[in-house]
Formats: sequence, C-alpha cells, structure tokens
Amino acid sequence: MTALLRSRPLVILVYPQVEHEKDYLYHWMPFSLLTLAKPLLDDGLADVVIFDGNQRPAQEWPGFLDEHLDRACCIGISIMTGGAQIRHALDMAAVAQERPGCPPLVFGGPHVNVLAEQTARHELVDAVLIGPGQASMPAFVDAEVNGRSWETVPGLLAIDGPRTIRGPANPPKTGNLGGYPWHLLTVADYIRDDPTVAPRTLNYVSSQGCVYKCQFCYELTYQRKYSAMEAGAMLDDLADLADRYDISGVKFYDADWFVKIGRATEFCRLKAERNIALAWAASINPNDILRSRKQKLDLLPAIADSGCRRLLMGIESGSDRVLREVVRKDISSAQALDVASDIAAHGILGAYTFIVGFPDETDDEIEQTYSLIEQISALDPRPETRVHLFGPFPGTPLFDQALERGFAAPTTLEAWANFDYYDSQTPWTGTEMVARARAYTRLVKAPGAGR
Repeated sequence: MTALLRSRPLVILVYPQVEHEKDYLYHWMPFSLLTLAKPLLDDGLADVVIFDGNQRPAQEWPGFLDEHLDRACCIGISIMTGGAQIRHALDMAAVAQERPGCPPLVFGGPHVNVLAEQTARHELVDAVLIGPGQASMPAFVDAEVNGRSWETVPGLLAIDGPRTIRGPANPPKTGNLGGYPWHLLTVADYIRDDPTVAPRTLNYVSSQGCVYKCQFCYELTYQRKYSAMEAGAMLDDLADLADRYDISGVKFYDADWFVKIGRATEFCRLKAERNIALAWAASINPNDILRSRKQKLDLLPAIADSGCRRLLMGIESGSDRVLREVVRKDISSAQALDVASDIAAHGILGAYTFIVGFPDETDDEIEQTYSLIEQISALDPRPETRVHLFGPFPGTPLFDQALERGFAAPTTLEAWANFDYYDSQTPWTGTEMVARARAYTRLVKAPGAGR
C-alpha cells in the first residue's frame, strides 16, 4: 500500500503568511486549500501536502521543498490582496524556482480572480487559475500527469512573453462543501482561546458566496453562486471535531452564515436535539434579521438559545446617503441601530464594522458614522466596534470610482504586495483619519471584558 501511495504524484498547496494588525489574535484555517485538496484526494489524482505560512515560519519552507519536491507535479499558491500575502508568496516562489526540477508554480485566489493577466505576466508565475479551484486544480493536475494541453484546464491563463495559453471558462459555482481532509493540517494548532466564544475555539467555513451587493466588498469579485453545507452534515462534522480535538466553540468565517435563514434555524434545532454543547459565532447581514422578522421567524431567540455568543455585522456607515447610494447596503442607520439593539437584548455580543473615507463622503457623513458608533457602544452587552479606512479593492464598483477620484492603483504584482488596507491608500484620507478610526476600534481581548 505504501508503494502504491508514493507512486502517485504530489501537489504542494501553499497559503502564504498574512500580516494583519498586531492586535489580531487569530488566524484563519486555510479552508481554500482544503477545498482544493478534497477532490484531488477523493478522485485519487494526487497526494497533497499543505504549507500554511501562518503556522510555519518562512525558514521551514526550503526544507519542506527538499522533502517533497521530488514527487511534486505542481505548487499551488493562494493569494489575496493586502495583508502582505503577495509579498510572502513571491518570496516563497523565488525559493522554489531556484530548486532544480521545480514543477509549475500555479497561482490562484481572490487577487488572481480580478487581476489575472497582471499576475500571470510575473516571471515567478507559470500559470494562474481563475475561478473556483475545485474545478480547475484537478484538471490542471490531470493535464500535468497525463500530458494534456493546458488549454483543457478551466480558468487557466499562462503568459510567457508573446505566447498566451487560455483554458475554457471556469463557472463560478463552487459545489458542495464539507468533508474536509483534516489530516492535512495539525488541527490543534488552530484552536484558540477566544474570549468572545469559548476557551477552545476552532474556525470553520460552511458556505461560499453572498447574495448581497455591497459595492466595496471583495465577495463581488468571486461572481459565484451561494452554496452551503446542509445543517445536519455541518453538525456531524462539528460533533466529530469536538470529539477528536476537544473543542468547545466554533467561529464561522462564512461571508454571511445566515443567507439561508431556514438552514440557520434548522442548525439550532438539530444542535439542541443532538445535545451538541458548542458555543458559536458567525457573520450576519442586518437584512437577514429584517427578513426573519418579515417571515415571522424567531431567529435571534433561536440562535441565542443554541449557544451563539457573538454576531459579526458590517454596518459600514451612519449616513443614510452613503448606505443607500455608495455602499448600497439596503438598510438605514435607524434600522442598523434597531437590529444592534435587538441583538444586545438577546444577550449576544455584537461586533460591528464601519468604514470611513468612501469616495465623495463628506465630513458630516463621517461624523454621522461616529455618532452611530457611540449609540451602539452604549448597548449592553457593550459591543465590539472596528473602524476601517476605505480600501479600493480591484474588481469592485467602488474601485473604479476611486480611480476616477485620483486613487493611483498599483500596476505590478510587487506593488500590490505592499498594499495595506489598514492604512491610508487614497489621496482624500490621511494619518489623522487612521488615528481616529483606530481610537474607535474596540475589541474584546480578555474573558469578561465589556460584560
């Protein structure tokens, strides 16, 4: 059996380090890589190893390559805009390319989806895969192993001087989630003492996509249809994780965990029936709560009773004009305050994010945002608040508007490597705006804080 397994090709998947603010306490588990690995393993196409730069120092990368490169048919590297992940990706790609017999370096991820040609032209990039990797990576591995043309790979783009190779379109549908190959990671390394959830909290992704159209949001760039695990299958997986790793909480990192309100209420019902004692937290859009009211569903009582400790919600602005015309959030500031009050009334910690520095936003509209933050901060339990500066992300409608207002976008992959969305990136924002935004950012970092 061992000889048979070693005869299969190997895919090296890489999640380069992400440099968040220094007060960021947790790291995502690289679910994007797990979703790539699953079809490769399920279909017997290849073995997979993962290098997570958030868990392993860069000094271990050369040794990791030396251990695995002789079997590798490709190295897949995921990159997103901001957080220095691109810089770390290029450093790792350079080290790999120096190795004799280095297989193709294939880049994918959010940044590639919107700036594919710019990425593909880089000398360290052999090819990029645009769209869901669940479809494109298995096809790429099959092409490499069986000598097929790259032109058969959905979403592939490769540029070598004057020569360009393009594969067919890669539809945005991502397919079913779940059944993650946990054995590829040391799961215990991702368990955190989260004071807002539980002492042994693990992050988790149960859905992809979002139905809302916030004009600044990176989710728009995926252009993918919403897909999610069913409540029962999700609880089966979480119960198994609780048994194996003694976790006491789960923090869902879905873009919006409540898109399907029926799934959310079913999760709560089944969790109680199965007596699964996990605290949990998730992201929610204010419109989810407004929709549940119209449908006469007791959403907040259900999730509070099921052990929900924290709800993360993007409110964005306290200005009704900005919410309506700029963000297109489809709520008013009064509705946002009402929803936040309802969350607090059910004993759930609210965590609210805001953005200042939108194109053409007035000083008075910024003051309206800070006024709303002060009103929300008076709730009990006192919510978390985080204020971001507007960062123009490529592929979003507000990116084009920012360009029209004088934002100078990076023009190379190296330049994007230093894009920091926590600092001022536009000519109409500055250090004073950054300082005030950080002064209004309040996170719970210790058990009992804010209670």
